[in-house]
Amino acid sequence: MENIKLLTDENANRIETLALLKKWLPAKINKNKTELIIFFAGHGLANNASNDLYILPQNSDPDMLDESAISRSKIFKTILELEPKKVTMFFDTCYNGVSRDENTVLESARTVRLAKTEEGSIQEKFKIFSAPGLNENTSGLKEEKNGIFAYY
Repeated sequence: MENIKLLTDENANRIETLALLKKWLPAKINKNKTELIIFFAGHGLANNASNDLYILPQNSDPDMLDESAISRSKIFKTILELEPKKVTMFFDTCYNGVSRDENTVLESARTVRLAKTEEGSIQEKFKIFSAPGLNENTSGLKEEKNGIFAYY
């Protein structure tokens, strides 16, 4: 368990998530040797102005993405600087502003379709598994209080 960091519920907030990336993770990565696995289940949102995708930690405000959420590109950049051998990421989240039960996370949210994929080192080192496509919602299992992707 010393190489596993679990953030859930109120502990899965922005500060704890950034502390994990900036303080805990660097001590665990051996350059070009460590194979990193990250799993995120929660809300995501796309910034319509920049086309950047964000994960929404526990205490985030969808109307203040830059200030309270964490951009995926920032996560990628932080991890790339640590130089792991490879990274496998699982995202059980959609980015269109709608929750699994069809409630709107942000009224002005619209689906964003990115015109190009990530390039360079991200393509080479990262394998990303995502529950939905950018224009899809994830589905949930109400009795399990979880997304289908995360549950299975």
